[in-house]
Amino acid sequence: MENKKVNKTDAARVVDVICSSFVDDPCFKWMIGKKNFEKKIYFLANYIVEETLINGEIFIDPTRNAVALWQSQNKTRLTAAQLFRNLKFLLYMGPSTVFRSLKLLKLKDAHISDQKPYLYLACIGVMPSRQGKGLAKGLLDPVLTEAENSGKDVYLETANPLNVRIYRKKGFEIIEEVALSDIRMTFMVRRSSTMDKTKSVIKD
Repeated sequence: MENKKVNKTDAARVVDVICSSFVDDPCFKWMIGKKNFEKKIYFLANYIVEETLINGEIFIDPTRNAVALWQSQNKTRLTAAQLFRNLKFLLYMGPSTVFRSLKLLKLKDAHISDQKPYLYLACIGVMPSRQGKGLAKGLLDPVLTEAENSGKDVYLETANPLNVRIYRKKGFEIIEEVALSDIRMTFMVRRSSTMDKTKSVIKD
């Protein structure tokens, strides 16, 4: 069975997977804070899923225990519905979380080169009971192969040092490490060699 591209009917399951797999994530804890964390992580996950359904693609594995959220530079125009959703985010999450979210977004954008098409891994999560069984690999590898074949660089960031080692094995390299309060964000890229190979062939 193949990974499934998610639509709105699958959104609730995607949110459940994100909330379960990121409940101890340093970045989520830093953004949300301790107060009402359980409720706010659910709201944040919903927001991320809704934004990705608009400006990207979400894939869920055949067992429905792992999800990957991908975004690209092809963003749609801001709609009234998005403005309303952003206002709800501000009112529910609070100014401090919004400030930290915007700070992280600014850092992310600063580390992405838009000189050519790219993909951004917004989030990849696996239910705790199914971690270590290769589900994340099954979601990640097909997209990385497609990105390589189409000449797209792939970007991500993580606050988990264990993830850095995993991504480096997948061909990612560190762009920069940035300290944010008590966490350290590592910004990474997996550069496609397709365009360079094409230029070499043409030149020869």
